[in-house]
Amino acid sequence: MRNFLLCFFLTIAVTMTVACFWAGNYQNMFDYLRVHGSHPWYVATLLDCYWGFLIFYLWLVYKENSWLVRIPWLVAILCLGNIAVATYAITKVIRLPLNASLEDFLLKKDSRISVS
Repeated sequence: MRNFLLCFFLTIAVTMTVACFWAGNYQNMFDYLRVHGSHPWYVATLLDCYWGFLIFYLWLVYKENSWLVRIPWLVAILCLGNIAVATYAITKVIRLPLNASLEDFLLKKDSRISVS
């Protein structure tokens, strides 16, 4: 499971980074916002995206004990989106043993994981 999760989140981080650079080279984001920012589907999509980020952030708050860790990740997620989401997940996956389950990844209690 660990290798699958690592590949999954690395794929997201890399493809989102490439897509953002490609889009940024194609058109300035702020120019796009001036033209399309008030379109109803743009607004709906943006709201959907940011509500999803905040749902993920609730899981991050559950996983992390310190606000000194939580707050910078909130800023990163709100600014970088799924690039930050995938990066956070990668930081959690690389700490898992090779035989870890999905539950080990999702649940807070790292003490459940036996390192052998």
